[in-house]
Amino acid sequence: MRVAVGQMEIIPGDVERNLRNGLDLINKAKKNGCDLILLPEVWTTGFLFKKLKELARYADESINEVKKASNDILICGTFVVDDEPDDEKVFNKFFAISNRETVFEYTKTMLFGVTGEDNYFSRGYIEQDNVFEFNKVKIGVSVCYELRFPEFFRKASFNGALIHLHPAIWPVSRLEHWNTLTKARSIENQLYFLCANGTGKSGKWELAGNSKIYSPWGEVLEDIERATGIKFADINFKEIEEARKNLPSLKDSLKFFK
Repeated sequence: MRVAVGQMEIIPGDVERNLRNGLDLINKAKKNGCDLILLPEVWTTGFLFKKLKELARYADESINEVKKASNDILICGTFVVDDEPDDEKVFNKFFAISNRETVFEYTKTMLFGVTGEDNYFSRGYIEQDNVFEFNKVKIGVSVCYELRFPEFFRKASFNGALIHLHPAIWPVSRLEHWNTLTKARSIENQLYFLCANGTGKSGKWELAGNSKIYSPWGEVLEDIERATGIKFADINFKEIEEARKNLPSLKDSLKFFK
């Protein structure tokens, strides 16, 4: 399986431009024979808090455009979605889309109160599944702030995830945390870890970029650093078997913590 992470500058509120740039990354991934691409968190809208309700109206149109581009590739990322028009809040929802169909949805659970996310978003249920299957491979999902909560990753691993996807909008001021925690999540769960972040400015925040693909040993296979574009890698599932056999920490944890 060939997987890709896409990194882009997300202009808050400019759905047309963001969608165009995201679709360009998707097309590049397809041309490079990728089976899967992960895009950043809320990549079509950004976090324009006071206009999220309005921006959510574009979700169906944006998702339909992604569906049109999804032949022979799995496209993943989050969108601002308004499932309850009468409510004041919206949802930050992960979509996995392939062959013009939505194959999985997950709603971000942990909201970042420091920036006021909890004032504008409704959270997902902690009991919801964060693993889905694609081409007979189980894939785990988490979003941005959830990187700081290893329970989400353990839950996915205990349920068979061999790949974990993590879209985010993460600031450069906490780049060291990003690099440390993404590497740790890969090592402790012994899986391929894809994290897609934005780059450039997001409102008043300078974003960290550094979208990466990690091996099950925590090795950085690809790193986009601060640029825009895509990086891709070929996944060798035997490497997961080797890592888990030679250092059976995940197996040992299953004895006590599942």
